[in-house]
This record gives sequence, C-alpha cells and structure tokens, in this order.
Amino acid sequence: MGKALEISRLCVGYPRRQVIDDLSLPALACGTITAVVGPNAAGKTTLLRALAGLLPAGGEARYDGGNILKLKPAQRARLVTYMPQALPQGVALTVIEAVMTALRVSSAGRDASGRTIQACAGAVLDRLGIGHLEMSAIDELSGGQRQLVSLAQAIVRRPAILLLDEPTSALDPAHQIGVMAAVKDHVASDGAVAMVVLHDLNLALRWADTVVLLTEGGVRAVGRAEDALTSAVLSDAYGVVARVEQSSLGRPYVLFDRIVGP
Repeated sequence: MGKALEISRLCVGYPRRQVIDDLSLPALACGTITAVVGPNAAGKTTLLRALAGLLPAGGEARYDGGNILKLKPAQRARLVTYMPQALPQGVALTVIEAVMTALRVSSAGRDASGRTIQACAGAVLDRLGIGHLEMSAIDELSGGQRQLVSLAQAIVRRPAILLLDEPTSALDPAHQIGVMAAVKDHVASDGAVAMVVLHDLNLALRWADTVVLLTEGGVRAVGRAEDALTSAVLSDAYGVVARVEQSSLGRPYVLFDRIVGP
C-alpha cells in the first residue's frame, strides 16, 4: 500500500468539553476523497481543525511515516491545507491576488516566477468557473463566490492533505458539481488525500471513496458510501426515516421522509 493518512486514538476538545474521544479510522489512501458527514455538533469541523493544527489534539494522524499532529506549523503547512467554512471579512485583495498570495507562501510556489504563479492561479480560477472574477475585490463577492475563491486558494497550493469544511454549502448545483470534480481531479493528479465535510449526503454518495459518519464525536459508520449510508444508520444518526434508492443510472441516493416518532 502507498502513502495514506492513518488516524488513531484521536482526542480533541476544549477545557470543559471533550468533542472527539478515541477516534480511529481505516487508512485513507492517497488519491481518494473521504466525506465526513453527520448531524450538527457531531465533531466534523473539530476533526478537520485538529488535523490542521488549529486545535490541540492527542493520539496520532500519521502520513508518510510521521505524525502530523506533532509537526511544527511550518512543516505542517507544507503538507496540509485547510479551507474553513468562510473567508474572513475585510480582505483588501482582488481574487487573483488572493490566489497568487496563497501559492507564493506555499512550497509549490516558493521558487516559481511571478508569471508562472499568475498563470497557475488563473488556471485554477478557470477550472472552478470563476476566471471572470479575477479582478474583482473579494469583499464585493457573494458568499458562494467567496467560497469558490477559498477553494482556489486551497487547491493552488497542491497540498498532500486537503481539508475542506463544507465547500459546497453556499453553492448552486452546477457549482457543487464543479467543486467536487475539481477536488477529484486534484487528488487523482497529485496523489493527495482529501477530507471533505458535507451536509449533502447525495454529494457524498456521488463523489466520496469513503464516508465517515460521526455522531457525538465518535464514528457511527465508516466505509464505502453505499455501505456506510444505509437506511438504518441514517435513521439512527439523524433521527429521521430515510430511504436509500437507486437512480436511473444505477447510483444510490438518499430520501428523507419524516422525523422518527410522533
């Protein structure tokens, strides 16, 4: 087996509250997408923030022989890129400047010329369908457009481990597909590992190689999407009556009928 991200006995919390306790996952292979799903407050964002070094964590998250939880910030930044749910406000940059800046500070752009950096940034924006916004000020963009810029900043760095927190939440269906296709292209071409927090279970079924379903900071189900997201598991995790059907193309999709109980 080649390189993989191996998470074992992970514990993450705050001074008065443990959010994730003794979480272990099967090895997440390079070139794959893992969707992290689950109800609100299940620990999905906490998991990604811990792997990104933004929250203290115990246990191990091993990649290429080393525990990324123990790396210094500069070392971790060369391997891991984290995309939060939203860009910060008050960013006085144009779209192309923001993406070029992200590339310049990464190991992928350290020795590149200005012309090469601009070309790479433009190519990522075009891939995400926002090339026409490259001269727009970030603070003038819609929430969905800002989300796409944030994804462009993450992908252009060409990280080995890509952590995306709800990258499709503010997007229309066409851009949701574009985002997931771009992530798929990135992991396939660069041999990266992507962990993506999603609320849309049908996106997880369509794009993820592995699904991790969290409830209350623990793993409720993990495996191939069609194996992990069963009607029984979904009903238990979300408190709803759920059906997993087959589309006309033979792909599974989820329908939620009603809340469990009266």
